[in-house]
Amino acid sequence: MNQKYSNVLALELALYEIHDAGYDPVQKIIDFWEKYNLISIQRTIDLLLRNQTDTNYMNEIYVVSHKQVFTADLFRLVVAYFVLHTNSNVIDNIDISDAETTQVSRQELSITKRIHDLFERIAD
Repeated sequence: MNQKYSNVLALELALYEIHDAGYDPVQKIIDFWEKYNLISIQRTIDLLLRNQTDTNYMNEIYVVSHKQVFTADLFRLVVAYFVLHTNSNVIDNIDISDAETTQVSRQELSITKRIHDLFERIAD
């Protein structure tokens, strides 16, 4: 298969897999949040939005693969949330509090809170 179409196929499969027997949107959401923390999500989105002027770097197989995997994972997450919301399922069943990625994300939010509060005090 042509490399440039593999990402499109991964996104299409994310839509079709919701019809598989045993599809669990809650588990898809948990899988995503156990795999990614807020910092890695932010960096990957930055990579996706970056101007691709450095073609040597942007065409590296690991960069291309990471972008494709992340995009498919993110789309699966959005589809899972959509399925939960449209089927009136309870989102309260999602527990990622013990995940390592959650701890990293909480630390990042703590840091950004302190910075936010500092600038707010300066502004007053």
